[in-house]
Amino acid sequence: MTSDCTVSVLRDVLRVYDHRFLDLGRAQRDRLVDGTRRVLGDGGLSDAARAALPASYRLRAFCIQNGLREELERLIRDEVRGSPAGAVVVGGRVYALYPYLRGVPRQDADITAEVGVEHRLDAVCWQNKREVRVRGLARLERIETHRTAVDVVLRERRSRTEHRIAAEPCEDGFEAVADMDVPGPGRWDVYVAATALGVTREARFGTVRGPRLRTEPQSRTLGSGDEATVYLTKGGHLAVLVRGAVRPAPLRTKIRRRLVR
Repeated sequence: MTSDCTVSVLRDVLRVYDHRFLDLGRAQRDRLVDGTRRVLGDGGLSDAARAALPASYRLRAFCIQNGLREELERLIRDEVRGSPAGAVVVGGRVYALYPYLRGVPRQDADITAEVGVEHRLDAVCWQNKREVRVRGLARLERIETHRTAVDVVLRERRSRTEHRIAAEPCEDGFEAVADMDVPGPGRWDVYVAATALGVTREARFGTVRGPRLRTEPQSRTLGSGDEATVYLTKGGHLAVLVRGAVRPAPLRTKIRRRLVR
């Protein structure tokens, strides 16, 4: 099972093991499982297939190949209800944790590449002529821990220059203060990075919002004289646009301009 065609067939077959599978009668479920086992073959998933399929499909294949009907249905039912299993971090890798599944190969339960950041923007505002205060939530998906370090990252859209601000924990999330005189002119997209148990993930910030968030642009003249505006992009992401102040021309330049006239 190493060809792209075979992987595509496996993906199509395993895709139907969702709410549609649970809606089938017992006899129909049995026929579908038996047919899928024949597609998998005696050797099960190849390394190429494992690399191409998400963990949820790999675990379905494991249950089908090993005749774990009840476990398969429970796995699907939990996902349909929006309550996926938790995860454990071992040696920098993240593994889905299913207490009712025994003997699952590590490579089938490995979800390292699938773990993202759960985040929410609750508030953003200017607190003086130069600082933006950001409050929200950020944590790694599926990993239960009380120790998550959060950084707010300002990344200039063209140059990709970065400024990182370590956030402080607060009730139900984090709070960070960015001195916008430091980055300087540019269009700064805001990201949030969460780190726990040696695993770090980053995401654009702002698409998920608290109910009281102010969504209108907020402008301020910085201490440097630059003009800065905090706003949400068309895609719903948080960003800060800093425009350089128009500096008065030096006296020598003004004299030359008059002489040229």
